[in-house]
Amino acid sequence: MTDISFDAANYPAIRHTLIDLHQRIIKKPNPFDVKTCARHLGLLNKKTLNFRNNTEVDLLTDYMVYAFRANGFNMSEIYLRLNKSRLNEYDQALLSRMRLARYQVFQVEETNHIDKITVADVFIKTRFTLVDHQLAKTAVKGMVLAGHIIDLGDFCIQSGASLLFDKALLNANEVINALKRVDDNNFVEYFLTPANGSKLARAIISASIRLGNTENIGYHEV
Repeated sequence: MTDISFDAANYPAIRHTLIDLHQRIIKKPNPFDVKTCARHLGLLNKKTLNFRNNTEVDLLTDYMVYAFRANGFNMSEIYLRLNKSRLNEYDQALLSRMRLARYQVFQVEETNHIDKITVADVFIKTRFTLVDHQLAKTAVKGMVLAGHIIDLGDFCIQSGASLLFDKALLNANEVINALKRVDDNNFVEYFLTPANGSKLARAIISASIRLGNTENIGYHEV
C-alpha cells in the first residue's frame, strides 16, 4: 500500500470517507455482536434494542466500529483485513488509522473558531491538534469531552460521537469502577492499551446513556 499523507485542508473529504466506511463496516453486522454491544451500553431491554434518540444509535455504531473487540480486533481492523484487496489505497490508509483509534477524555485548551482545536488528554497529558469544523465553532476553553480520536499524523479527528464529560459523569459508578483498574505504576501504558480504551469507552458511554446525557446532543457530518 502506498504511503498516504492526510491534509487538514481536505477535512470534509476525510469526514465523508469516514462516514462511508462506518456505514460499510456495519452494513451486515453479526446480530449477536450487535446485541452484545447494546447490552454493554445498556441499550438492550429483554433482547430488544431500545433507543431514546438518534444519538444513542450513533453511540452504539461508534462503539461497535472502534471499541468492541470480540477476538482482539475492532471492527475497523476486521473490515480492513477481510476486504483489503477490494479497497482503494485511500480507504486502506484511513482504515489503518481507524483501527488504532483510542478512546480519550480530552480538554479544550484553545480553538481558532474555524476548524482547529488544541486539546490535551486529561489522563496522560499529551497535547494534539483536533480538526473539526463543527466543534471548533462551538467549543470553549476548559470544555472536557470523551470520544474516539483518530491520529492522522500532523492532526487528529474524532470519530463523530464524542460526549461532554462533566462531574456527574466522572462520579458515575461505571466510570469509577473503570478507573479503579488503572495501574498506577504504569499509568500511561495502561491508557495506551487498546483493550483498556475499550473498557473506558464502555464505562463512559453506558453511564452517559443511563444518566440521560444523550438527549441534547446533535452530530453533524461536516
